[in-house]
Amino acid sequence: MIQVTLLLFWFALLVADGTPIGRTLRRLLVETPARWCNRWSRGEVLLVLMLLAGAALILWLMEAEGRLFLGMMGPDIVAGASMLELGTLLDVAVTAVTVFATLRVQGLRHWVAARFSRHLPRARRTRRPARPAANDDGDGPAFALAA
Repeated sequence: MIQVTLLLFWFALLVADGTPIGRTLRRLLVETPARWCNRWSRGEVLLVLMLLAGAALILWLMEAEGRLFLGMMGPDIVAGASMLELGTLLDVAVTAVTVFATLRVQGLRHWVAARFSRHLPRARRTRRPARPAANDDGDGPAFALAA
């Protein structure tokens, strides 16, 4: 019944576009809900989506008992979630995931290793003596012995 009514309203919006009743229907059915939805923050949208996903999971797992559970406990769950400001916590979590996903993972790993690693003394490097080139026939000990 509700679906038929919504389809009739949609059809009336299409047919009576420029008429006074069409403008009134557009203002009531399109513009007012759009203004109301524009006031929602990202956290509120995420909270609603999480609650809907949880309800769908309960309905899928518990079937008939899930409907009874949601019917009795649904309002309390929504009130408790809005009381705890879960929208803000979800904003923080999404922001953290976004920041860490955009950072270079290798750079972050090196920074953490440099910042929190133990300072162990490094082995000193010793200089190897330079060997003469194989084609060096210049002044050397051999020339001094021959003279």
